[in-house]
Amino acid sequence: MNLSKKSQRIYDRLISKMESSKNRMPGVKCISHLLSELGIEHRTSETDCQKWSSPAGCRYYTSGGSRWYEGYTLYVPSIRLDIDTTDTYYSWNTWSYAADLVRLIKETLTKS
Repeated sequence: MNLSKKSQRIYDRLISKMESSKNRMPGVKCISHLLSELGIEHRTSETDCQKWSSPAGCRYYTSGGSRWYEGYTLYVPSIRLDIDTTDTYYSWNTWSYAADLVRLIKETLTKS
């Protein structure tokens, strides 16, 4: 199966993120587009959450109040991948999310 140009760019960005934590993770909507093109079952939704923050803007409780964060979730049941962009450690874990997605996509591409 050949990927469209857009999907190929998204796939290349996932590989890039997997190989180097300094590269940016593609957005959840883009990843969803790629998975849809490949016929991989997944779900996405908008989400938001409230987190305590300090007056300096830190994302942990220091009695400085709270702030609302908006983002997206992506769930891929075949590999039990559950991504929530509002999670405090989301950016820390993106390389492992990318690695899991690349592995799944490679398997899907070799099957077709």
